[in-house]
Amino acid sequence: MFPFYVETAFTAFRRQLIYRWANISGLITNIFFCVLFSYVLLALYHVRPSVPGYSIQDSLRYTWLLQSLLMVITPFGWMDLMMTIRTGEVVSDLSKPCDFCWYWFSREVGRSLYFLFFRGLPIYTAGMLLFQIGLPMSWSNWGALLLMLPSAILLGIVYRFLYNLLAFWIIEGRAIVTMAVVLSLFFTGSYVPIYFLPSWLQNIVAWLPFNGFMNVPTLAFLGKMSLSTFWFELARQIGWLLLLVLVARLLTTIATRRVVSQGARRGVCDVCRYLAGTNFGMICCSIVI
Repeated sequence: MFPFYVETAFTAFRRQLIYRWANISGLITNIFFCVLFSYVLLALYHVRPSVPGYSIQDSLRYTWLLQSLLMVITPFGWMDLMMTIRTGEVVSDLSKPCDFCWYWFSREVGRSLYFLFFRGLPIYTAGMLLFQIGLPMSWSNWGALLLMLPSAILLGIVYRFLYNLLAFWIIEGRAIVTMAVVLSLFFTGSYVPIYFLPSWLQNIVAWLPFNGFMNVPTLAFLGKMSLSTFWFELARQIGWLLLLVLVARLLTTIATRRVVSQGARRGVCDVCRYLAGTNFGMICCSIVI
């Protein structure tokens, strides 16, 4: 089955290539807001030149790196799975001869790789041109990023998979999506760099899964970690990933059982009745029954 998931990821990657103008507009938006954040940081350092351990170049690199990884790890308003649940199309996914979770994970891996190359790299390149932030030249910095980035991408995928699963239990989930995105953006340092927060809040954030999304890979890339700290953070990141994957699989099992046993009261069979007489409706009803 592994080649199937690889092909699913490549298909998702190629699908994103179609939306060129959407990517260009998103790219311009990311760069615009990153320029605003950069000038706020410049004003901050002008008033208070001393921020322990971080120069103005470090903070600018941090800001541009987080913006580069934003759509790779925590895309705004991702509701693809939620919409399939609301419309009943999830039945088609559940009937595929593959694992439901790995199917969606592989789709999102392909999408994340697309945004890494076509959104992340251009954004950081723009930061290099506009603010001369440069790149760390040490191979250890690049090695740290390459080790942490795959886990960070998977953490982002399983996180949005989890809050999309709530559509099995609630009718309208867009408010949940908005809240989940705001929480992730705050605790990853997208609004305020984590090292600007009070020390007591930094200690809390360090043990949240959001810390492994973008903050930890970025700090590792900037060379702000000792070797022992790096391995500890990597272990914590992987630990959160394994835990959330287990939770996602457990909730998926519960949710799909709910669709089968209580479909008559929830969205899937409502769609069946709406599509009565069509092939899709017949398939849906046969699975629920």
